[in-house]
Amino acid sequence: MGDGRMRPAKLSANVFLELPPVLTHYVENVRNLWIEGNPKQGKLSLLNRQGVFSDIESLAVARRQLIEVLGLERARALCYRIGFEQGRRDAARHLRVFGQNARLTLQGGPVFRQLQGRGIATSVKFEFDLDARTLYRELTLRDSTEAMAHRVAVQANEDCACWTTAGYLSGHVSEILGRRVVTLETSCGARGDELCRFVSRFDPEWGNEVHWVRKALDMPSVDSELAEREAVAAKAQTMARRAQGRLNDLNRRLRSDLIAASVVADSPVMEPVMALVRRAMASEAPVLFVGERGVGCETLAQAIHYGSKRKAKPLITVDCKGLPEPMLLQELIGFNKGAFAGAVRGHTGALVRANGGTLYLNDISRLSVETQGHLLTALEESQVRPIGADKPTKTDIRLIGATREDPKDLLASGALREAFYYALAVLPIPVPPLRERGADILGLAESFLAEFGERYDRPNTRFSEEFKRALLDCDWPGNVRQLRNVIEHAVIIGPDAELPAGTIPEEVLASRWRGSPPRTLSEEAVRAALRQARGRRGKAASQLGIGRTTLWRLMKRMGIEEDGSDGP
Repeated sequence: MGDGRMRPAKLSANVFLELPPVLTHYVENVRNLWIEGNPKQGKLSLLNRQGVFSDIESLAVARRQLIEVLGLERARALCYRIGFEQGRRDAARHLRVFGQNARLTLQGGPVFRQLQGRGIATSVKFEFDLDARTLYRELTLRDSTEAMAHRVAVQANEDCACWTTAGYLSGHVSEILGRRVVTLETSCGARGDELCRFVSRFDPEWGNEVHWVRKALDMPSVDSELAEREAVAAKAQTMARRAQGRLNDLNRRLRSDLIAASVVADSPVMEPVMALVRRAMASEAPVLFVGERGVGCETLAQAIHYGSKRKAKPLITVDCKGLPEPMLLQELIGFNKGAFAGAVRGHTGALVRANGGTLYLNDISRLSVETQGHLLTALEESQVRPIGADKPTKTDIRLIGATREDPKDLLASGALREAFYYALAVLPIPVPPLRERGADILGLAESFLAEFGERYDRPNTRFSEEFKRALLDCDWPGNVRQLRNVIEHAVIIGPDAELPAGTIPEEVLASRWRGSPPRTLSEEAVRAALRQARGRRGKAASQLGIGRTTLWRLMKRMGIEEDGSDGP
C-alpha cells in the first residue's frame, strides 16, 4: 500500500474492489495528520484513541521476557491470542465507523495497522464465498515492527515470528464474517525474508499445520490449567501409591525368588533347605543354621536379609569364634566412653548398628551365657544396655545364627541357654556339607570361576574335563569356602585357557582318592600323596586311607623310589 492503494480484492465470484477514497485519505499524506500529542497532560492519541508509544527496543524487551518466562511455545500462543482479541475488537469498532459495511471494514484493518506504524500492507489476493464456505486471503507486510523487534530479542531465528499480527488478522476477519478464520505467516522478515507474508483461511480448510493455533485460541487460563493438573496429579499420586503397594508386594515375592535362585543349590538335598530359606524371607522370625564350617550359612543369611522387608536396613555380621568373650560382648552390646579402663571413646554395638535390619552371628557356640542373656533381651524387649550406660537403647533386629555343633549337645552341656535357643531357633535350618551336594559342586565352581576370572582379568579361563572330574572326586572337608579358595588358587597360577587338574592344590588332590580300594589307586594319586606328605610314607598312607605296607607294595609295583623318611 506504498502508493496508498490496495490491489483488487475479490470478495465474491464476480466482485472486485479498489481501496476507496474513504480509506485512501488516511495514508495519502507524507506526515500523519491523525496523531495528536499533549506533552503537558502526558497524552498521546491516534484517531482519538489514547495510547502510548513503544519503540522497537521496548517491543523487543517485552518479547524477550515473554519467551524467557513462558517459553517459546506459550509466548507464541499468548501473542496470537492477544492479536486475535485486538483484531476482533477493532473489527467491531470499524463496523460501527463504516456503518456495518463489511467491505470497508475488511480493508480498514490493514489501513489502521499501517497508521499505527506496524508496517506497510499490500493485498495479494482476497476471495471468499460464504455459500461455499471457502476463503483465501493473502497479503504482505513490509517493514514489520514485530519482525524487527523479534530479531532484536532473538538473535538466531529460523521461524516466522509475527505472531501478534497473524492473530490480529485472524480476529479481525473472524469478527466480520462470524466464523473463525485462522491466519498463518508463511515468510517473515524476522528470519531474513524480504517480506512478511500472511495467508488466511476458514479454520476447517486448514490441516494439522494450524494445530498450535487452535490450541492457543482454546487454551484455558493458567489457574484453571494448574487446578486441573493438580487434580490429575493428586489422582495419579493416589493411583501410584496403590500401584506401588501392589508392586512392593510383587517385588518382595519376586525378589525372594530371584535371590533364592541366585544361590547355587541344585542338589536334591538342598531342596528342603531352599524351601525353608524362602519361607524365612517372607517372615520376621529368627533363624538358626546348623552345618559344618564353610557350608554357606552366611550366604544363605544374606539371601534371607535381602529378600525380606528389612533389605534397606543394615546386615551386620559378627564372627563369634574370632573374638575372646569380653571383646565379643563389647562388640555386640557396645560401651560408653570411660565404661572401663582403656575405653577412651564409646563404641556402638552390633545390636544397635543393626537396628531395623539383621544381625548374623556365626558360631553361636562361642557365646557365653551372659552374652546370650543380652541377646535374649534384645529379641524379647527390643532394647539393649551398653556397658556403662544409664539406660537401655531401643533396637529392632532380626537375629540369624549359625552353629556347626548339634544344638542338643550344646543344651545338654549347658553351653546354650534353653530360653535363648528356643528364642533363636524359631526356624531351624540344617545345611548339608558339600560332599553330600555333588550336583552343586560344578555349579559353585563355575560361579567362582566367573568371579575370579573378572577379578584377575582372565576372561578366557575355563575348566578342563580332568579338572572337573577332580573336583567331583574330592571330599571337601572345608566345604564351599574351601572350593572357593581352590578355584581362586587355580585361576591365579593356571594358564589363561583350560585349567588342568594340576592347578588344584595337592592337599585337595590327595583327598580325591581317600578311601579308594588300593587296586584303583593310580600312580598320580600315590605320587601326589607322597609329595603332600613330603615323602613320609606313614602320612601318605593315612591320606590315601591305606596301610603303610599296602603303600610300599604299590610303590614297588609302580616303580616309585623311596625318597623320604619312613616315619609316621
